[in-house]
Amino acid sequence: MGIRSLFFTALLAIATAVQGQVLLADSAITIARQTWIVALPFEVSMDSASAVSFDFPATYTMKNRMAVQFYTGLRAGVDSLNRSGFDIQLVLVEHVEASNTYRMEANGFLVSYSPEVFMAHLDRQALCKGGECKIIGPFRGDASEMLAALSTGIPVINPVSRKVDVTAKPFLIAAASHRTAEITRLAERAVAAQKMAPKSRTVLLLDGTSNDAAFLEAYAAAGGNTAELVQKNYQGSATLDASASAGVFTRIISLSDKVLVTARILNQLRPFEAAKTEFWTLGNVLSSSALDAQLLMRQPLVWSQVERLDYIQFRRLDALLFSAAQTTPGRWEWLGLDMAWFAAYMNEAVPNAFEGPRRIYLWKHVEGGGYYNQSALIYRYDRKNGVQAQWTPSVDYAQEVEGTDERIDSLPLEVSQNQPQELVD
Repeated sequence: MGIRSLFFTALLAIATAVQGQVLLADSAITIARQTWIVALPFEVSMDSASAVSFDFPATYTMKNRMAVQFYTGLRAGVDSLNRSGFDIQLVLVEHVEASNTYRMEANGFLVSYSPEVFMAHLDRQALCKGGECKIIGPFRGDASEMLAALSTGIPVINPVSRKVDVTAKPFLIAAASHRTAEITRLAERAVAAQKMAPKSRTVLLLDGTSNDAAFLEAYAAAGGNTAELVQKNYQGSATLDASASAGVFTRIISLSDKVLVTARILNQLRPFEAAKTEFWTLGNVLSSSALDAQLLMRQPLVWSQVERLDYIQFRRLDALLFSAAQTTPGRWEWLGLDMAWFAAYMNEAVPNAFEGPRRIYLWKHVEGGGYYNQSALIYRYDRKNGVQAQWTPSVDYAQEVEGTDERIDSLPLEVSQNQPQELVD
């Protein structure tokens, strides 16, 4: 009989304070099994009674709303993990974005360090010996790049920037999906759709940006024949011709992130047969109130996005974050919670393929450099079936599973087609 294991998300405890949290401190700290240096733009101040203080000394408060919300989610996740058997210690550091410096408390004062001095300081600390130390932050991609370039072994995890260059930085991990991830997934999906319906047409609307080349490259890499694509320059006053698609199933792909361009396309889709037309696009444009909902939902939609739609359905996790934040959790609390579990299950400097409540993590390794997340999710909408995930994780959170290992490093993924054999490239 297999060992009964619980996913770590089943062991949620209401967070009141992080066990093992360490304040900003310029001193040696007792070695813990995992020590995370949380370097975020907290905007630490001594003069704002209305700001959030967490467990800082009473004279210090944090005023940066996004950093506070992200840290709230991170702290809630760490507390839950510690209650379920982990031993994670947090060390809080303020990253001052304007000067790209790091502030730590020393003898009651906040002392600023350059990136070089900051990394040298960490290298001297007992807390970062033994390979169980990680830096979470900063938010800015260029600041993470500089910090990682100075690292001699401590992983630097950028949690939110989608423009992080991991080249020649072996200890840099870009956790937010790369800016071309949605385009790549759309291209792969388009290849599969064209192969399943060889008589259909795929019309690619070229917007004159680097998105065009990214799509064509990914389309070819997935085994598609770019010569079979109907490529149409869609700039300026260009229009769509419905006559060429009469009676033929047609998918029209727009890679533009401009809402006005998307609105113009939808308006020009009126003459197209709704039952035989799909509109493919990037998810970030669909949330705009400037789009006509009736036109948007007239024909089936297919889109890609880097964060899940269904994270709010995880009621235990929502309750955990609500308790920690004392308000309805938003995107930044969820990203912090997601980062807590991802970082806890990351071995040394090599990240695992992983499914979090907010993101999926599938990695591309740059030779001689670090790792960046290349995942994106595909969704489809039609009037009959509503919104359907085309790439659906197979694990329901907070469920018991049977297994042979006491530790589960990554949750399995169920891909609608062509599940990858190797999740880390």
